[in-house]
Amino acid sequence: MPSYRVTVDVLDVRAGVAPQAVLPAAEAVLAKTHVVEDRLLDVAGVGTGHPQPRLHLRFVVDASERAAEDAEAGAVARLLVDELDELVRCGMWRLHRGPGRRSTLVATGTPTTD
Repeated sequence: MPSYRVTVDVLDVRAGVAPQAVLPAAEAVLAKTHVVEDRLLDVAGVGTGHPQPRLHLRFVVDASERAAEDAEAGAVARLLVDELDELVRCGMWRLHRGPGRRSTLVATGTPTTD
C-alpha cells in the first residue's frame, strides 16, 4: 500500500481549544477512513525568530494505480485541513508520497476558509 505524508502549518489555535488536543484530533480525522502510520507535531524555524508549528501525519491508501492513489491521498489531505479548521487556523499544507527521504511532492494547498 502506498504511504503518504501530509504536513500542515498551524498558524493559530482557535479560542477554547487546548493545543495538546490538535494532533490527536488530526489523527482521528484520518483514522476514520485510512490507516495512520505515524503522527508528529514539530516546530520548524525555531532559531530563526519565526517558529512555525507543523502537523505531520503519515497514512496509507489502498493500492490501485498511481494517479488514483495520489488523487485519493489529495482528497484526504484537503478533508483533513477542512476539518481541522474548527480547531486551528491552518496555513499551507503539503502532501508527499513516500518512502521517507525519497518522497515526492504530490500536492500543496492552502485552506479554503480562514
